[in-house]
Amino acid sequence: MRKNFVWVFSAAIIVMAVLVSYIMDTGDGAAYSISSTGERGASLLFDTLRHMDYRVRASYRPLTSRTGTDYVYIIIQPRTPLINYYMAEEMIEWVRNGGRLIFLRGNHPLDLVFDNVINTAGIDLGDFWAYRVGSGEIITGSAPDVRNDYLMNNSGAGQAIQLTLDRWNSERDIATIFFAEYYHGFHTAETFVGRLPLVMRLLLAQVLILTIIAIWHFGKRFGNPVPYYEETEREENEYVHALARLYMENNKKGEKE
Repeated sequence: MRKNFVWVFSAAIIVMAVLVSYIMDTGDGAAYSISSTGERGASLLFDTLRHMDYRVRASYRPLTSRTGTDYVYIIIQPRTPLINYYMAEEMIEWVRNGGRLIFLRGNHPLDLVFDNVINTAGIDLGDFWAYRVGSGEIITGSAPDVRNDYLMNNSGAGQAIQLTLDRWNSERDIATIFFAEYYHGFHTAETFVGRLPLVMRLLLAQVLILTIIAIWHFGKRFGNPVPYYEETEREENEYVHALARLYMENNKKGEKE
């Protein structure tokens, strides 16, 4: 009975987790995030580049002057509390050292600050503006142009990004293209588990729970402990019966005499 209960309970946990993830996974996450498949998300751009065999990944750490310059960073409409003037200066310093940055924005409070930090003449590329800063380059453009709902019908911005990446890759081999999810509030450390999709993390959690339950279940004793020998249990009034038999035997002896 207990064995059946354990497996039924485990199955119930899995079914509930799947239902909750299915109900809650509407895809409408943070705006301009690559994890969001809603209209305001940027998953279409990320997935398209990935299917085109570009080495794209999500980054959950801020871009600083100490970041490796062999990477390309794409920052799309960062949330205001997560970026300030000093962080913008760090980004520019990273570009000056040789980094490649695509910074997409639209009516962003940091627009003027970022323009002042760049402080150089740009080149009009149609959908974007290009800036040479030190040994690196910055491409700026409109964030709404890479939203899922816009790219579905207007692929111009996506094609421009592809051409830019190809040009940079021809100049030198680009290690990885990072979409900076840090600036959308995702600050998970870049560990193996942290980089997994939400569904995979849910499945991993379920496997861990099942493993713990299995270890607990199969690690128990099968029944109560069995003693090595059986001891005869003595009765409480055993001495009364013994004394009575003794009196009866003495009475029989007395009668015979």
